[in-house]
Amino acid sequence: MGTATEPEPKLRGDSAVDPRDQQRGPAVRAMFAGIAGRYDLLNRIISGGRDQAWRRRTVKMAGLTGGERVLDVCCGTGDLALMFAFAKPSPAGVTASDFTPEMVELTAQKAAKAGIAMPLCIADALRLPFADASFDVVSVGYGVRNFQDIDAGLRELARVLRPGGRVAILEATPARGVIGRFANWYINRVVPWVGNRLTRSSHKAYSYLADSIQLFPNADALKQRMEQAGFAKVRYRKLNLGTMAIHVGERS
Repeated sequence: MGTATEPEPKLRGDSAVDPRDQQRGPAVRAMFAGIAGRYDLLNRIISGGRDQAWRRRTVKMAGLTGGERVLDVCCGTGDLALMFAFAKPSPAGVTASDFTPEMVELTAQKAAKAGIAMPLCIADALRLPFADASFDVVSVGYGVRNFQDIDAGLRELARVLRPGGRVAILEATPARGVIGRFANWYINRVVPWVGNRLTRSSHKAYSYLADSIQLFPNADALKQRMEQAGFAKVRYRKLNLGTMAIHVGERS
């Protein structure tokens, strides 16, 4: 998101889904349904095979001590949820949710293949079907950008966490300087060209991805918004030359 000292990001604007649309939820759901079958493949390709390492780092930064109840929101095809399930010290259990049924089905298949009993649910991150303070750890991998309302979504993550519980968010973050110019070229040119062709996305999902990254708060701004949503001791670590960030905070 632009500030008073930064120019408004230049968007591709060729996706069928506008990331600025505050009513885009159904369109985003349909978009992800259309790319679910090739979602993992594209994650590996566009990240140069690094996306799983970033997820492992997210689990590590969540600081499991054993016995936690974990919720992975916007679970996609379940990679992050499964990493939590296999983490040591072991959590008491991992629940995974996503608002795209096709993604949840792929998570179910992976969990069954891995022999993991994982509760799954189809749910909007802004209206999670869990009681207050239900979990010790909540994670989101590449999902906060897709919240129709980022601040409301962060407050919902805080609601389902017990006081002192931890949130861990892995997300792309706008980069600046020389690295930022290269990253913007890669994200705005290479990623849509490759992603839209390999997925045959009628929504041009990877154009949406590029635009949503440009509009997303930078790491410092996301930290501030997490604090405003009820998280304390918020810190972050940048990865991949500053183009990815993991934010961790505690429920106040």
